[in-house]
Amino acid sequence: MKPLVQPLAFWQRKLIFILLLLAFLLSLPVFMFYATGYRYDFFSDSPSITATGGLYVSAEAIESAIYVDETEVTNARIFRNASYIQGLTPGLHRVHVQSPTRHTWVKNLSVYPHIVTEAEAFNLPLVPQVRPITEYQTAGGEAVFFVATTSTLVLPGASSTVSFVLSTSTATTSLRLNQEYALVKDLFIEQASTTAKMQKKEQSFSFATTTVDIATEVATTTVIRNNLALVQEGEEVVVHALGTGRQIPYYFCTTPVELEGGLKSEAAGELVPNEILFEDTLIELSNNTRECRTKITIDRKWKKVVDFNFLPKNENLVLLGLEDGVYLVEIDDRSWQNAQLLYPGTALRMLVYSGGIFIKDGTTYLEVYTDIEPE
Repeated sequence: MKPLVQPLAFWQRKLIFILLLLAFLLSLPVFMFYATGYRYDFFSDSPSITATGGLYVSAEAIESAIYVDETEVTNARIFRNASYIQGLTPGLHRVHVQSPTRHTWVKNLSVYPHIVTEAEAFNLPLVPQVRPITEYQTAGGEAVFFVATTSTLVLPGASSTVSFVLSTSTATTSLRLNQEYALVKDLFIEQASTTAKMQKKEQSFSFATTTVDIATEVATTTVIRNNLALVQEGEEVVVHALGTGRQIPYYFCTTPVELEGGLKSEAAGELVPNEILFEDTLIELSNNTRECRTKITIDRKWKKVVDFNFLPKNENLVLLGLEDGVYLVEIDDRSWQNAQLLYPGTALRMLVYSGGIFIKDGTTYLEVYTDIEPE
């Protein structure tokens, strides 16, 4: 015989419902305050409720660690390749994203009450990761370098992601031609020809000495990606924001700065009472009334620019070919622009083609990677 389960009496069910409803109503304000950034400092000399902010830091390297003010973040919420760090006191915080095998990304970021400050870190390999593209290959598809001795260093300071062969013989009967080599070589020849024609055309124009409108300026090269335009203006490389409203990346726009007695807008310099800070923040986020710049100059380290382009998979990063190598530079200039060496060398030429980054180093052609390729 199955046991009979008797339902609760009506008054018992009613009592439980009322108790749960009261618990929900009493805890709702606490959750709302917590979600909007308020925290109660139990360990302060004078405990009180304070308004906090957060950081949303994206990092592509899986093994990277994030540090805020020299302390490793271990309780961050992970969203895809980004970490959400909450409960930070308003003010300036130094953020490190680092890995033993990669360059370190560092930036001072301002955290504001009730606002999540966004940032995008990048960490290139300390040792450049390249794939050589040679004219001849073995039957197994390995690149072949013709050298005087097998002790010759053909890729000094770089790590090859594929195996290659050093040959002291110039005989090619047992080798096969590499069609990719011919394609890449032709692309670099075409690029050089186009650049020469454009430079010759520009000799009949003069550059403006004041602020230049992107629509009227004659530039050496203009690269457009989504709502950003990468333009050379004289010796500088400048990024122009072409969109409006939320189409403009966050690093082009100002964020109010809290001062004693009020809130100051970085762009307008207007003082706003602190008591309406939270209300104004909501209005700013909902109505998209941000104050944004239209251009940012890329830090070229006071060196001559040879080539430039957007990183194929990320328009927030710029490939910059300088006198001593190819660098990856972030457009975000809050505090400073992080620049990391992608590949060292002089007289290099750079080409972005079909989602890849190719470099001509003397007579050697390489595809260079921004990540460490799995073995």
